[in-house]
Amino acid sequence: MIYKIKTFALKLIIQFLYGFNKWTVVGEENITNLIDKKRSFILVTWHGKVLSVFKYFANKNYIGLASKSRDGSLIVDVGIKMGYKFIRGSSGKGGSEAYKNMVKLLKEPSIQLIITPDGPTGPEHVPKAGAVRLARESGVPIIPVIGHVSKSWKFKNWHTFYISKPFSRTKMVVGDPLYFNKEQSVADCLSIVKDSLFLTDKKASSDA
Repeated sequence: MIYKIKTFALKLIIQFLYGFNKWTVVGEENITNLIDKKRSFILVTWHGKVLSVFKYFANKNYIGLASKSRDGSLIVDVGIKMGYKFIRGSSGKGGSEAYKNMVKLLKEPSIQLIITPDGPTGPEHVPKAGAVRLARESGVPIIPVIGHVSKSWKFKNWHTFYISKPFSRTKMVVGDPLYFNKEQSVADCLSIVKDSLFLTDKKASSDA
């Protein structure tokens, strides 16, 4: 009972902190063009800024990736209340099975995944290979997206985690789709993803 109250309260907190913000969205056509063509894709964002993305893409037919940890279970239960579906697994536990399931899904039309490539344990802003391997294997694009809030609380652990203060301005920037093939090395692809996320973050934080 206490756990159910906790998940419900967290959903309400996210709705309150982000729901009354003034939103500006740049580049959303990079997503809608693919959705109109029923193309599958992978959204990637930094773990520290995931809450803006989490709120904006709620109830829009997205599938998240969450670890099998206790924290991952809490994220899943809150996310389900916000209209998400989830695949469970991480590099530490269940990653191989989750990877196979995601490759299979992405080969179908109209599948929309969200992944934080530097999560759930970091290092900060160092993307792991999972999203890139998925893109190379399935042929779908990776799309960088960053939501930056003008006023936020910052919490430090292995990274800086941003939580919006109420009635802030949020600027969401959706970058250009990144296409990879199996002839490209994983290292080169990761460098492209990292640079694209930093560029998207820079655009999002300007005039936010």
